[in-house]
Amino acid sequence: MKDVSFIAAFPKSGITYLNYMLFHVLFDRQDDVAKIDSDYIFDMHESLARVPPPGTERRYVKTHLAFAPSIPLLARARRAVVLVRDPIDVMMSVWDFQHLTGENGLLDATPEQRAAKFEQFCRHWLTTGGLIYPFAGSWVDNVRSWLDQSQLPIVVVRYERLKERPVEQLRRVLDFFEQPASDQRVRAAVEASTVENMRRRETQEVNAGVSGAFYRPELARGYARGYRFVGRLNQDSYQRVLSPAARQFADQVFKPITERVRAAAC
Repeated sequence: MKDVSFIAAFPKSGITYLNYMLFHVLFDRQDDVAKIDSDYIFDMHESLARVPPPGTERRYVKTHLAFAPSIPLLARARRAVVLVRDPIDVMMSVWDFQHLTGENGLLDATPEQRAAKFEQFCRHWLTTGGLIYPFAGSWVDNVRSWLDQSQLPIVVVRYERLKERPVEQLRRVLDFFEQPASDQRVRAAVEASTVENMRRRETQEVNAGVSGAFYRPELARGYARGYRFVGRLNQDSYQRVLSPAARQFADQVFKPITERVRAAAC
């Protein structure tokens, strides 16, 4: 039975923001917001075993995996939303997230060491097409896999457009899912998912020290140092971070895919 819809995105591409809105508009259970990934929009990487057996009720599953015939639940999948974010903004969000997780000794690094680590990190991102998380493949390969497949109907959503026009883009996703919702409900879901409200929720979880939509106890040290899951919301990183030479190289690596994304998302 085709009862599963995927919400797919490379890590740190804004999938939590999209799913936060979808949770509020599809389920509207504010008291259960901490259970988004475990009970409502099932996280394929953490809650796959919690996806109920096939049935008549629609199920939503979040994934960071590239499309492949081996992807879990593919036999039950009916369609997929593919969320894509600018690859250099993704790079910077991954960098910030590595501080929260304490990867690569970043929490104990001096400013000079951190600068050297960033230069190495940036070079690696550009030369590999964004290969940071092996399970997801590179950014280039991950996004291309979803664009190239023909097994599932997809709708491509650009994160930048989602941020600029959340009501319009959320409605677009709901129409694709064939899920009716009143304008009032869509606007309420967007309002519940503002950066301010998401940060407020994260602060509550951090202060309580309880796992939820954002907080994880194993990241306590990064949280104590002031790093957050809902971080700096990096944008325009291509211009702000990359040198002219690096921008030229980035264009060679990423532009063929970003142009396809722009065309598909129109």
